[in-house]
Amino acid sequence: MLQSTYFIDLLHAPLSRRGGYLALANRNGGVSQFGKTTLYLSAIKSGGSMGNLNSQSTCRQVALELMSGPTALPTCVSTTPFEAILQSEKGSARFCIAERRLLMGRGTDGLTLRISPPPAMGPFAGKPMLLPNGTWKFPFSDDNGLLIALRGTITALPTGAFLLAPDAEGVFEFGIEEYAEDPGDRPLESYPSYDAALAALEKEFDDFCAATYPSLPAEFEPMRRQALMTTWSLMVDPDGYASYGHTMVKMMRFLFESAFGWQQAMQAIWLSRDIKLAWSILQSCFDHQDRNGRIADAISYTSGLGKSMKPPFQGVALDWLLDNRDLSSIPLEDKKYVYERMAKWTEFFFKFRDLDGDGVWENQGAIETGWEDAAYFYVGFPLASPDMNAYTVRMMDALAKLGRTIGVPEAECAAWTKRADELTQKIIDKLWTGERWVAKNVRTGQAADSLSLPMFAALILGKRLPQDIIDKTVDFIWNNGFVTPYGFASESPKSPYFKHGFTGGSIIVPAQLIMCLALEAVGREDLAKEMGLRYARTLRDNGMFHIHNALTGAGERGLVAFGEKELFWSSWASSCYLFMAERYGK
Repeated sequence: MLQSTYFIDLLHAPLSRRGGYLALANRNGGVSQFGKTTLYLSAIKSGGSMGNLNSQSTCRQVALELMSGPTALPTCVSTTPFEAILQSEKGSARFCIAERRLLMGRGTDGLTLRISPPPAMGPFAGKPMLLPNGTWKFPFSDDNGLLIALRGTITALPTGAFLLAPDAEGVFEFGIEEYAEDPGDRPLESYPSYDAALAALEKEFDDFCAATYPSLPAEFEPMRRQALMTTWSLMVDPDGYASYGHTMVKMMRFLFESAFGWQQAMQAIWLSRDIKLAWSILQSCFDHQDRNGRIADAISYTSGLGKSMKPPFQGVALDWLLDNRDLSSIPLEDKKYVYERMAKWTEFFFKFRDLDGDGVWENQGAIETGWEDAAYFYVGFPLASPDMNAYTVRMMDALAKLGRTIGVPEAECAAWTKRADELTQKIIDKLWTGERWVAKNVRTGQAADSLSLPMFAALILGKRLPQDIIDKTVDFIWNNGFVTPYGFASESPKSPYFKHGFTGGSIIVPAQLIMCLALEAVGREDLAKEMGLRYARTLRDNGMFHIHNALTGAGERGLVAFGEKELFWSSWASSCYLFMAERYGK
């Protein structure tokens, strides 16, 4: 019986490529066994299967099946870095995302391929249409598909499916091109051969690998290309149609087909060996900024501003880049773009999120904290927390540094530093008890005393903090259960509020990066290395999931909704893996 082999299992991450929205996936909640797989082509642009929490996933649109006569053959699916291989006992077919809008496939064993778009829904739904050049236009996801036979013959079935029969040599070769508008006048002879397309795809990916992480320390090298492929395949670029103004990195296929603002700030750090790429990603955070200065949280292909936001981590990223990378190749106008918009973002918090007017701002709901289900929210909102305000301090520091490099008057730069000094003291006065950090509901005055890690990310203030606060904070973290063999737990397993969830006790990506950078900032590079290596090994051994179980290290795949039965690997995790492995694995 046939068995699948994998570069990445399609049940862990659909096969896709940079800049495109096509993906090849196994069935929702499927398995990898022979006879129990179904290969689907998908094109997701609207943010994922985001609808009713319990709605059926609509991410998989076109089924691809090998046929022998009228019978669909049992198959399994293997993957290489660039191909999905549909295998049966009688032969196989290979598929790759050849261009950003083009799937190509080839079979050489005399089999027929059945291509089944979803049935047309409603009396006004479009139906397949034969065009003069012999190609077929059909409704596909949010747009249209064009089915092109480069070798073999297409037959349309009454069901709306197509059969692609091989030519006299037993070969079929075809493309499905995705169109946001009516198909243009691309000549059939302009489509690449399958082999040429595969070679070009491989070169593009290899160039990205060379520019970002050409190698990793030996213990992490075996997962380097899988992590790079996960990140690369989730990168999106301006294309004349999308809402993206700069390169961004989406979080995950299907469930979270959006690029999230504070994740872009982290990606700018992780991908900063290619500094022009990193700066473009940092700029992207500000492409959708409202008149008040708030920047959007989730950016999908079709949408910009959303109602929610996420923490102002962009300042930490800029500060890190200024201290760790050569920015001389970044054009002055691009630096000014970030400075002007980051300044407006900074002011937003004090104009619109400081309800009690004491100069320490508050979050107004869980979603905008980035921690969603953290235990310290039990005191309610509006909630002032030390970590959020600490990010703002770092943002002011970064603005002062960047301002001095782009010709901003010294008085303005000095004012940023003065405000950062003042906010640091206010954070200490309001949210440090003398022994630990707390968050406070500014309406009731109630302080949260849960063992929630985010509050202790105030260490990101670095040497701005007095040494005794640094020492007590580090001791508190190490003596209260946050430190696990797999990384930092977002809520200590010793806490009465501990649960697995997302930020209620799991090992999650942002907590690892933030705490490692915070430890470095206070001079505890030894502890940052210890924990960074623990987390990199967790990702290496358990997969690039953005949530891991704090008690076992296993990837948490079942915390899902919107019709998807399992989480896929995340660029949030894959890029963090690369950074941690390189930085701490030397």
